[in-house]
Order: sequence, then structure tokens, then C-alpha cells
Amino acid sequence: MTRRYKVIVIFFLIVFIFAFDQITKFWALQNLMGKSAIPYMNGLFQFIYAENPGAFLGLGGQWSRETRFIIFALIVLFGLGGMLWYLIKKENLKVNLYAYSFILAGGFGNLWDRLFHDDGHVIDFMLIEVTSLLRTGVFNVADIFIVIGVLMALFGEYLIKSNKNTLPLKQP
Repeated sequence: MTRRYKVIVIFFLIVFIFAFDQITKFWALQNLMGKSAIPYMNGLFQFIYAENPGAFLGLGGQWSRETRFIIFALIVLFGLGGMLWYLIKKENLKVNLYAYSFILAGGFGNLWDRLFHDDGHVIDFMLIEVTSLLRTGVFNVADIFIVIGVLMALFGEYLIKSNKNTLPLKQP
């Protein structure tokens, strides 16, 4: 894979996913904020507006604005920058190129919210609830792409490991 090809793929995916994420968050802000949940499929899937000041499932949401900014904005920004550098500079499988581009795009989408919303929160608006005990936290499009990216990266690691196990052993 050439560096040019990688940069084009990364750029396209980040721009497309970031835009899709921000458009859906704007839609949620305009159509769901201050309203009751909108259930579909007997409540299995719901649109419900939420502002998450923390990370996954609200982790750290009670921390001060400054602490959340340092951890959820600055550290994440450096981490995403490092991931981008690694993705462009190092040789990867195509599945990893797409996986890490998905993670980057979702990370930038949520980072944008943290940097440009008054209280540093992320807009979430989807919920899956099988039963009251079996349900997701409220999430957004960026979160979906992050999860898909992580699953794809795990699959990529599986491919690498299975290829190493099928290679013939070298003779001394």
C-alpha cells in the first residue's frame, strides 16, 4: 500500500464519517432535545437525546470541566494524532487501514463535541434496550464507527496471527 493511497483512504473516511456524525448530532439536537424517547420495534431501538460529559457510559462525567478537558480532549487528541501518524507511516493490512480510520473518524467526531460544546459534552441519541436489565448506554454515530473499527482491528489481528500459524517453519 502506498502512502498516497493510505492518506486518500484515511482522509475520505474521516471526512465522510465525521460529517455523517455531526449531521446526525445536529438532527438530534433539533428534533430530540427536550422530548420523550421515540421508540421503534417495541422499544428495542430508541431515539433519545442525551448529553454525555464523560466517556464510555458516562465514566468521569462528575469530574471538573478542566479535568475532563485534559483527559477527554488533550490526551485523546494526542492519541488520535499518534494513531494517524502510525497509520500513515507503518505498513498495515487493508482491514487495519479501514479499522483505524473508523476509530479516528469516530474519535474526532466526539472530540469535536468536547471542544465546541459549552460544557464539553458529547451528544448521544440512540439506545438499544432488550429488557430494562439488558440495554446499551445512549450512543451516537461516532461511537458506532469506533466499535466497528475496534472489531475490524481485532479481526485484522486474528488474520495476522492465523497467517503466522500457517507459515512453514524455517529449517536450520
